[in-house]
Amino acid sequence: MSAAGRFGGPPRPGVGARELARGFRWGGRRLVPASAQEYRRAVPAREFPTAWARSGPARAARTVFLESAMGPLLHAALTPTVTGAEVFDAVEGGPVLVVSNHSSHLDAPMLLCALPRRVRERTAVTAAADYFFESTWRGLSSALAFGTVPIERRGGAPSSTPVDLLRDGWNLVVFPEGTRSADGARGRFRLGAAYLAVTAGVPVVPAAVRGAYAAMPRGRAWPAAGRPRVSVRFGQPMRPGDGEDVRAFTARLSAEVDRLGVEDATSWWASLRPGAAADGTAADGAVPSPRVGAAGGRGAVPVARWRRVWEATEPPAPARSRSPWEH
Repeated sequence: MSAAGRFGGPPRPGVGARELARGFRWGGRRLVPASAQEYRRAVPAREFPTAWARSGPARAARTVFLESAMGPLLHAALTPTVTGAEVFDAVEGGPVLVVSNHSSHLDAPMLLCALPRRVRERTAVTAAADYFFESTWRGLSSALAFGTVPIERRGGAPSSTPVDLLRDGWNLVVFPEGTRSADGARGRFRLGAAYLAVTAGVPVVPAAVRGAYAAMPRGRAWPAAGRPRVSVRFGQPMRPGDGEDVRAFTARLSAEVDRLGVEDATSWWASLRPGAAADGTAADGAVPSPRVGAAGGRGAVPVARWRRVWEATEPPAPARSRSPWEH
């Protein structure tokens, strides 16, 4: 039967098969125009299942992947250094939150490979649901390789999975900025990590990753040539103080992550100086740190984006033992 017979009446001039095909509802084609979508009732998103990635076989496969493939690959493409991993001995027997700055896709594998095996085997990484779990293959591969769990960063209903994992004895790696830095400077910490620590009653291990932005910033799918240096430095476990609310604890966490970055670039002693920049200079009589200016904290001085990128792309100095009396 012709198209004219099926739809009734003679075919209109200029209407072909392509125009007719547009009238059909192919696959998931919506009946409501895009301009009217906001008036439709919101359908709650279904959480991507990741419990299978925490089973015994999946954990064994992940250990093999991280130690036999990802670890050697990182050492072949980068010059990684790890400092302070012994702090996990002080929190043995309970779950912890690992809170870090975020400037590159290298951050999660660097942190996981830096953890002691006994800690790493019970560690999951929170990842953006709208990026890593938007497609099935990306969600499955990231959950298997890195133990990722989805977390909503667009203001939707918060997932109960992170709290449930902490209460079940799993450690969590959290990037409070919510996304990778566009210029290497640390962005504003959101309140989620501190809220998890307060709600689940677990300590927080702060961590600073330096050099990852210079090695593989946004837009790169592979680290830069020349085995750039990337360092991970863990700090002492932190807990919210008596009467300290989530916002105040978040500010303290972000300040400690910044301090660890300064310590990694200079020394422990220099990092204790108020307003210390990544090069060890102080705020009084010196140029403010681009990292501080970008963070948007109280009293921060706005700094041009090119300076933040310039600081973030400076490779970390070779690791060496520093005396606390150096300055």
